[in-house]
Parts: sequence; structure tokens; C-alpha cells
Amino acid sequence: MKKLNASIAAAVLLLSGSAFAGSLQPAAGEAPFAGQAVVLNSSLQRQDVRADAARQLPAAGEMSAQATPEPTSTVTRAEVREATRQALANGFHLAVGEAA
Repeated sequence: MKKLNASIAAAVLLLSGSAFAGSLQPAAGEAPFAGQAVVLNSSLQRQDVRADAARQLPAAGEMSAQATPEPTSTVTRAEVREATRQALANGFHLAVGEAA
């Protein structure tokens, strides 16, 4: 019986050695493999990239967008008021309220 227990214990120890070994897959976020260096070939130089980035600054902060200029009107305020009064007198109804 002791021989059987000893052989079972030896088999368990031999088979359990692989359970504690590290896996071949990298940890999350270390893909493709943590030990490999990433090599990229680029024809751009650092100063070229910085100069290009300085020419194309991103819009940041309040009021960073440029407004388009408003077209100038040739109609005066008095003419607009008169045209509105004339339209109301001719039956034009303003679309206001719940019944509009």
C-alpha cells in the first residue's frame, strides 16, 4: 500500500509541475508579446512631424471656431415693419401659439 501511495504521490508531483508554470500567452495589454520590441520603419523625422503639428493646431478653448460673416442687408428696419404690416392687412397670419 505504501508503494502505491508513493507512486501516486510521485505521479501527482510530476504532473502538477506544469500547473505552476507561466502560460505562453501574454497578460492583457501586452500583445503581441511582452518581450518583443516593436520596430516601425518611417521616413518622417521628428522635426517634420512637430512642424506639421504646429501648422495644424487643433481648435481648443471657448470661442475657438471662426464665425462666418453675416451678409449685409439692403432693407431697412422701417421697410421690414411696413412689409409686415402690409402682409397682415392682406390676410397673412403669423404661425404662433398652439393653433399654428
